[in-house]
Amino acid sequence: MNGLIDKIFEHLLSSGIDMRVVVIMVALLPIAEARLAIPMAIKCGLSPFSAFLCGFIGSSLAVPVLLLVLIPLIKKLACSKLFKKIGEGALERFNDKAQSIVGSDAKKLLGTAAFVAIPLPLTGVWTGSAVASILALPYLKSLIAVTLGNLVASIIVVIITVALNEYINLIMAAFTLIAFLAACLMLVKALTPKKKSAVTKDD
Repeated sequence: MNGLIDKIFEHLLSSGIDMRVVVIMVALLPIAEARLAIPMAIKCGLSPFSAFLCGFIGSSLAVPVLLLVLIPLIKKLACSKLFKKIGEGALERFNDKAQSIVGSDAKKLLGTAAFVAIPLPLTGVWTGSAVASILALPYLKSLIAVTLGNLVASIIVVIITVALNEYINLIMAAFTLIAFLAACLMLVKALTPKKKSAVTKDD
């Protein structure tokens, strides 16, 4: 795994593409976001501050759009024949996350920010934006909450990466594996037919 990661980064470094642009583009991707972009940036030689800045800005750029279009898009997928199960599975997952955040709007905004601040796969700005949309929280406040959560997560990722720099390949490999397994699990769950609950009739 380490050899493969090293080859990927050697290719990136020799491509002539500005690494900051690459980091921003990776940070825009779902699942990857700043959580993978920041360790990748440091691995490629960017300073921790530059890595943080590119990872945070890249992942945050998606938030204003995601708050507006992500849930409507998933609902359209759920209504289509081809992507019905995937769309329904994604909606179910986001609804489950949203239902775990209760209280007043202020508490829901704080809960959303805290959720995004956890630097793990599938807890980033994409999921956080979907949760805020399902909770019908005010747009501007949702934007601030998700962005603040992303800021905290990005700082944590930088600290972990710098502290464990000698294990950076292992960190990225572990993150990628966890993200892949989580995505596969969500896909399998979405495609698995639900068991119909037995209906009992009164005598």
